[in-house]
Amino acid sequence: MSTQTPWTRHQRCAAAIEGKPVDRAPTYIPAIACQVASQILGRAVHTGTGSLHYAEVLAWSQGEAAHEDFEAQFWEDIVAIHRALDIDVFRMPWRMNMKPAAQTDEYTFVFGDPAGDHSIWRYNPVSADFGESARVSPPRQEQGKTASLSEDDLDKSIERLEADLENEITVRSRVLDAHLEIWRKLGDEFFVICNGGGIGLEHTETEMMFLALAPGLIRRKLMRQAECGIALGRGLVHSGCPAVLVGGGDLAGNQGLIYSPKSFREVVLPACKHLLNHLNPLGAHYIFRSDGNLWAIADKLFEEAGCPGYGEVDREAGMKAADLRRRFPKLVLWGNISSSLLTRATVGEVKEESRRIIDESAGSRYFHGCSNAIVTGTPPRNVEAMFAAR
Repeated sequence: MSTQTPWTRHQRCAAAIEGKPVDRAPTYIPAIACQVASQILGRAVHTGTGSLHYAEVLAWSQGEAAHEDFEAQFWEDIVAIHRALDIDVFRMPWRMNMKPAAQTDEYTFVFGDPAGDHSIWRYNPVSADFGESARVSPPRQEQGKTASLSEDDLDKSIERLEADLENEITVRSRVLDAHLEIWRKLGDEFFVICNGGGIGLEHTETEMMFLALAPGLIRRKLMRQAECGIALGRGLVHSGCPAVLVGGGDLAGNQGLIYSPKSFREVVLPACKHLLNHLNPLGAHYIFRSDGNLWAIADKLFEEAGCPGYGEVDREAGMKAADLRRRFPKLVLWGNISSSLLTRATVGEVKEESRRIIDESAGSRYFHGCSNAIVTGTPPRNVEAMFAAR
């Protein structure tokens, strides 16, 4: 073994996707909280999760120059943490690159029209969560009374949704351009994969209502998302960079699906099949990303639709590598260590769980790491132990 040429990150990752033997399981992190990365690197950094989103929105609230400084620091930090942990895959963490309309206190921001429709976002410095706390719309009067929902509201919501869809192809072309820029910067060092090609509903009252009352509208939306994913996948294949798309969309919790398997089969599955019928023959690797318990739809997604990759594989929700490998031998799994376990386990327990999962993966078609983000409060020694067992 010592006389053999060392594997490159690209060789290791490509072989794992193809199901070929690898020298070790390639490593992968969807995101790592700023607090954890700061402890590992020994300085304050911007790397991922709600703390990253808060830092970026705060920078935007202070003006373009402040955001430019943030951007430069972010790139230095995100590359540094991948190098420090010797991570094979580079995936851009979710960012909240949005300028707020107003900042009302240290941790609270307004997006949209403060005098009209707007949302309020708050940061919790203890948990490092940054999320929407309220949506506000001016009251609508109907026959002298405030109307919470009317047929007119529904019609206008549908019109806004359709208008958004008309712009989605343009948005996806910008996604490809931005991804290729990342690949040109980092592709020699890391196996760079692309966030894009998502298929799913927003977990809002409006979209859940549409799913129940106007499923045809949601089906049209998801088919448009599929078309955008196909265009993005084709662009990746022709670009020469790794044609790996992290798509899908959250649709489950620990107890199962957010909506019914019937709704998935009739509304979501057609879009998944349409996308994969085009991307699979091109050799693109599509990852359906959702945490939670997906067993109710696993056959539909991974066999009927032929989805080749599965991300955010939620072990604590019952999605264990061993069970998935027995049921779907060719499915590529992207991370199976529980975020929760990383926060509470001992170093020995993390190493034992890591070795167990790598063994369950049967030697290939598995990218080792956390199923979801490495969250605030995770001991750095546990992150290091997770990757030491590879």
